[in-house]
This record gives sequence, C-alpha cells and structure tokens, in this order.
Amino acid sequence: MATKGDKPRKDIERFTGYFKKQLEEISQLTTTSAELYRRLLYVSVLDTLAGSVLPKRRNKDRFTYFIQRFCQWPDGDRVSLPHLVQLLRKNPDPVFEHLREWATEKHKIMPMGGGALVPIGKDPTFDEAKREWPVSADHRTPIEGVDLASLRHYQLHYTYRNMLVHELRLPGYGMEFENDLEPFYHGMSTVGTSANITDTVELVYPWRFLHRLCEKGLEQLQKYFTVNGLNPYDSFVFGTYWIRELNK
Repeated sequence: MATKGDKPRKDIERFTGYFKKQLEEISQLTTTSAELYRRLLYVSVLDTLAGSVLPKRRNKDRFTYFIQRFCQWPDGDRVSLPHLVQLLRKNPDPVFEHLREWATEKHKIMPMGGGALVPIGKDPTFDEAKREWPVSADHRTPIEGVDLASLRHYQLHYTYRNMLVHELRLPGYGMEFENDLEPFYHGMSTVGTSANITDTVELVYPWRFLHRLCEKGLEQLQKYFTVNGLNPYDSFVFGTYWIRELNK
C-alpha cells in the first residue's frame, strides 16, 4: 500500500530527473552560438530551481540566495577586485582614500600580463573588504545603486543572468578558453600594444562552471526536499490557461 510520503518522493525524483536530462542536453549543444545558448539555458535552470524552493521571494533575492544556499560556491562571497577599483575611481571622495589605496595595491599584484588567467579565489572576501570600508552610513554607496554587496560574485552572477535573459549577450569582453572549469580574470590589451600592457581586466564565468552550479544546486535541492518532505511541484501552477490565476 502506498504511504502518504510516496507521492512527494516520486515527484522529487521526477522533478530532478527532468532537470538532469535537460542539463545533459544543454551541455551537448553544437550550434555556432552554443556557448551563448548554454549560458542562457543554465541561468534559466537556476531560476527555475530557485523558484521551486523560494517562490515568494523577488527574483534577485531568490536567485542569489539559491546559489549561496544550495550551489556550494565558496568564492561567490568574494568581492570582485577590478569592479571595486573601478567603483572607487568613480567617486574621488577622500573618505575612500584608504580603501582605494588598499584595493589598488591588491589589484596591482594580480598577474594579468602575458596571457595569465587569475582565479577569482584571489579576490578579497566580503568581510576583508568590509573591514576597509568607511564606517559612516553616509558612505555605504559610493555611486547610487552600487554598494559593496553589489560587487560580490553572488550579486554579479545575477547581473550576468539579467544580461543573458534580457539582452542575449554576455557582460564584458572576456574570452573563454577550452576546458575552463572555474571563474577567472584575464587581461586584455589593445591590438598593436605590448602584450605586457593590460588595458582592461575581464571577468569570465565559463559555461562548464555554470553547468556545475546547476548540478550542485539540483543535488542539494533534492536532498532538501526529501529531508523536509516537500514537493517541488507545489511551487508551480499548471493548467490549460496561460494566465496563472485562471488555473488556481
């Protein structure tokens, strides 16, 4: 005889099985724009998985919290040093002078020349950067809408997601190289200049890294639903009508 817990368990298996199949098919895309399409589809998967467990939260909170809670990405809490340096260039206020010097010195020793790839594990943690930040509440946001938390990789990943979903393009000008598995920076110089002169520092999230985030998130989500006796399908509305409210 079937028990009360059988349906949630079967639905969890069906839900996770569906997304495992989708992830496998996404990784095997072979079109000329496959790398762009893979990224777009991976962030769509992350969105859906986040919605299954956090249906009441707004998009940004749901997406970033899901990655932080379920995707096992320890470097996600690091602050992007090139973004921090640029933020402090945009606000010349002397109150940021100590922080600016601290960030600039760290940025200078990142080995960007000669085609080197620098893992984001070299970025400072959020707590390290916060300790250097001015204590005044009036200086929490050097530029309107951009504070220290905005520069965490958890948050930058949501910016990355938005550009893919709403503009069908990647932020920045970074280049991915074969078999890259972890996010990294690389320097980029203008054609005709010395290879040792870096004009910009580009951030790259490889598609294989996004695939792993999805796999880890799905794996941890399956455990979470099973342990808590929750059904992932309860967070979605199904039915004939395209207007959700008509199917409730």
